[in-house]
Amino acid sequence: MRKKKELPLVILKSLEPFVKLKGDKFEIIDPKENLLTVVDKDSDSTFHFTIAQYKKTDSGKFQFLMAKSPKNQNDNSIHNSWVDISDLKAYFEAWIKLLEEYETTNSFYDDPIVNSFKQEFYAEFEIVEEEADTKPFSTKQILLLDNYLEGVEKKLNEFSTEQNKSDIQDIQTDIELLREHLTTKSKKWVVSNLSKIWGKIAKQGTKFIKEFLSDSKKEIVKQSVKGLIEFIKENGADLLI
Repeated sequence: MRKKKELPLVILKSLEPFVKLKGDKFEIIDPKENLLTVVDKDSDSTFHFTIAQYKKTDSGKFQFLMAKSPKNQNDNSIHNSWVDISDLKAYFEAWIKLLEEYETTNSFYDDPIVNSFKQEFYAEFEIVEEEADTKPFSTKQILLLDNYLEGVEKKLNEFSTEQNKSDIQDIQTDIELLREHLTTKSKKWVVSNLSKIWGKIAKQGTKFIKEFLSDSKKEIVKQSVKGLIEFIKENGADLLI
């Protein structure tokens, strides 16, 4: 990982606006060896906006090596190019606009049923913290959520049939992804992806709703997300699944 004082101050200042930048469609993550790494919040997406390195031109200007996908409306592949640091904001805003257009364009690949359920479940969480877009849950909350997700993942096997096997495996894959990122993603990202998992479970039918999404089981998860650990202790972890 790079160190702050390894970089010229002009580079740090040009990247400073991104340090606390928040958005519904994107997430700024640990850049590791890059200077900046922004990813699409959609867990099924590989779209990203990355600044890998910088250079000083013969004329004395600084440039960034930018990698982004999608490239534009006509090409969703990865595009690499050197750009003046003064143009970084304009390139980033154009990339955000592409994400927004993907979100608002209707297609045959959308699942309106899952999306409707997801919105319903997401609305049940009350995350009003200012830094919920950037901060993770506490270690206690993470362990509770991981325990819950592990139980759901295992119990789904009992409901797997030849007809729904593919859907069950898809849900379990989403659960595995969420568990892997509980410690590295923001509170809102976790809740959004948990809501999507619940939406996919609800679509499987009333039997699944009764088994996995009863009010008591959802409430214990919501309380753990809110940090009310005492509520869980009093009501019993067995309510989780």
